[in-house]
Amino acid sequence: MTRRKKKRAIRPDEEFRCGPLRVARYGKNIVYQSNWSEGTFEEWQAHAITKYPKIVAQIDGLVETIAKLVSELPPEKLLHRAWWEFAARAIKIEAESDVGPEDSIAYRMIDYIQSIVASVPPATTQRDDVTEEDWQTLRETVDTLFRAINTEYQICRTQKAKAEDPEYSDDFEEFYFKAQMYWCNVRGQRYQVHEMMYLQDLFLPHSEVLEELFGLTAEEFVDEMSKILKSLTFGIQDIFEEMEAFRKDTIDAVDTKLKSGDVPEGVDFPALMQMVIAENGWQARQENLTGRFLGWDLYDVMKVTSLPQNLVDELSWRPGEEQDFFAEGEFRGWPLRIWPIFKRPFLCLNDRYYCYDLHGLFDNIYRCMQRIIFRLKPEYRETWNAIQQQQTEELPFQYLTKLLPGATVYRSIYYRWYNAPSAKQKNWCEADGLLVYDDHLFIIEARAGAFTYTSPANDFPAFISSLKNLVLKPATQGQRFLGYLSSDETVPIFDKDHNEIGELTKSDFRQITICPVTLDPFTEMAAQAQHLHKIGVDVGKHPVWALSVDDLRVYSDVFDDPLRFLHYVDQRTRAFQTDVIHLDDELDHLGLYLRHNDYALYSQEMKESSDADVNFTGYRSDIDKFFLKRLYDPTSPCPLKQDTPHRLQEIVAFLSNGNSEGRAHLAGYLLDLDFESRQRISASIETDLASQPTSNRPRPCSSHEGVLFTIFCYLHPWCTRNAAAALEHARTVLLLNGDQSRLLIELTYSPQKVLSGLNWQWVTEEDIPAMELPRLRHAAEQLREKRIATAKQQNRKIGRNERCPCGSGLKYKKCCMEA
Repeated sequence: MTRRKKKRAIRPDEEFRCGPLRVARYGKNIVYQSNWSEGTFEEWQAHAITKYPKIVAQIDGLVETIAKLVSELPPEKLLHRAWWEFAARAIKIEAESDVGPEDSIAYRMIDYIQSIVASVPPATTQRDDVTEEDWQTLRETVDTLFRAINTEYQICRTQKAKAEDPEYSDDFEEFYFKAQMYWCNVRGQRYQVHEMMYLQDLFLPHSEVLEELFGLTAEEFVDEMSKILKSLTFGIQDIFEEMEAFRKDTIDAVDTKLKSGDVPEGVDFPALMQMVIAENGWQARQENLTGRFLGWDLYDVMKVTSLPQNLVDELSWRPGEEQDFFAEGEFRGWPLRIWPIFKRPFLCLNDRYYCYDLHGLFDNIYRCMQRIIFRLKPEYRETWNAIQQQQTEELPFQYLTKLLPGATVYRSIYYRWYNAPSAKQKNWCEADGLLVYDDHLFIIEARAGAFTYTSPANDFPAFISSLKNLVLKPATQGQRFLGYLSSDETVPIFDKDHNEIGELTKSDFRQITICPVTLDPFTEMAAQAQHLHKIGVDVGKHPVWALSVDDLRVYSDVFDDPLRFLHYVDQRTRAFQTDVIHLDDELDHLGLYLRHNDYALYSQEMKESSDADVNFTGYRSDIDKFFLKRLYDPTSPCPLKQDTPHRLQEIVAFLSNGNSEGRAHLAGYLLDLDFESRQRISASIETDLASQPTSNRPRPCSSHEGVLFTIFCYLHPWCTRNAAAALEHARTVLLLNGDQSRLLIELTYSPQKVLSGLNWQWVTEEDIPAMELPRLRHAAEQLREKRIATAKQQNRKIGRNERCPCGSGLKYKKCCMEA
């Protein structure tokens, strides 16, 4: 008897403890645990409550310290240093998961400090420069401020609310806390490679009003915005490349002059360099490089772009001009208020206009321009809103039809149904659109409204109201159409004039997805749509996939195969039905899918019976890296694909290139397989194709648990299809294993072993003619005996706990051991 080895505990990669609280990271997964001894939590809670006014006073003091120091320092030099220090860090960041605390604070030294400059008047006496001591003091104070707000303040505030608010709810508090964290810390609503596409989609229809108010077309406006993007993204790289080219040209010119002997006596090398620069007329080139490298030209809006003065002025704050951020009241100067940079992205310093913050510009430019145009031309509001609604309804279909080419689209459809659950009479109702692809129906409800611009810290009801408007309302409208679709075997749909334009049968659709699509991104909350019922935004039990147009742009770049995209949709809707998955971004769902396929099942297995919360992080890293690479090289192919062996990939591609009904179901069934099963299928096909030129017959391959299938291959001309024989074998295996259903796939290959034909059907016992059953049951028994005999002939003992060789999927002891 051997001694059983003691199981070795798995150690976390990182661990953080604070009293009884423990956070541990295992790979990409984070586990939160607490272990309070009796009575200690109540003591800790009481301490946190008494500390609340102290932490508020501390934060107020930190804000005042920051404001005073910033008011005394030259803002252009302060932000110049902030930008270069952040840029040096950003160069090393390829994915969001690479961003550490130091990187975040480096960014706060741009956006928060710019907001301070905009809202705090300069001191009467300002310093000439930013010393190292000034910089370190300011940076450390900003760091302390954000750490206090993100952690200690939130803990104390939560415990105070828990003790004093009779309507306190842990679920409500969780979302309230997350909303504040997103507000203070999260920037960058879309990938930079999509920024110009975003601006074109939204601004091109407004060209006429832009030309009227500012003297430039929408195309010109987008082009000028792209120059800022280029300067703040590629500016450093361009500077160093141009400096090297300038250095080389200058050295070559100096060498030429030295060889010619045309050098005045006593001229040193630096003077000689300046001489050749002047002789070649390169002064402007030198000044340009110096201004961008040592000066402020890199973010000088008027030097980078040709934007009109009046527009740039509308988008700029002068020091101390913004009056709301430091107005008296709660959160005075705190990051929990509306930041000035959210309203206007530029700063005007000494009559020059600067853009230091790329995300501050592009995250807010659409709504900034909307407010400016409404103020300058109030009568344009109705036109703007109409265009915005039209764009919101068109863009989802633009990207979905790119993902699903050849899909049938119905835009703005009408139907007679109850417009509310309590309604007694049917009325005409509208759905923004339907998209049909094979056996999948998307119910699209687009929302053009803006997500609230107010801070969740002091107006969380507005935050919830936005969720209700942008998620709950369209989800409810989608549920209403689903009710209509379920009301009869076949239902008609109509256009706006109530002319019938088609009929739909619910049983034709294996998957129906309700998609609220918004113009404004709010992926942090949309990714958690199934959990929003905890704060009164109950989208119902039918899967709802809330998306922004930005999300669709990403998916249209990632998926180049419609059936793979539909398989992701299948998995995404399964994730809706589990309470385990709590993700902070829509693209984390994509990352989990690419890594784990059936990630809803994976998450349930991770949690098992534990009460600990599991937070999946870092899964979008590969996605981030791909879009960063595409920013530098737009032709970069997308590598974001699951591991799929060649033969299985060939089947999916063949299905995608055809129009056979049920192809999405078949592809999804195969793609549900884990990687090892995919490999086995591919290897089996390769083996069978290799043997057929000599055997002249197919060797069927069958699975016996999980995803159930039987595959026949026919390599022309050595083996021709025999559909009847294949069906009989599949039925025999079905009866042998007692399956409810089994997929039969027949694959025909050219002499070059290229897939040229594909047939499939779902085999069930109910479809077997009664007169055939006795014969097939006998054949099943013979097949069982043959498999057992073959296993025993291999001169080995079949273990009691091994899978039975008959293929039933049961253990041998519970199947054929006694036979």
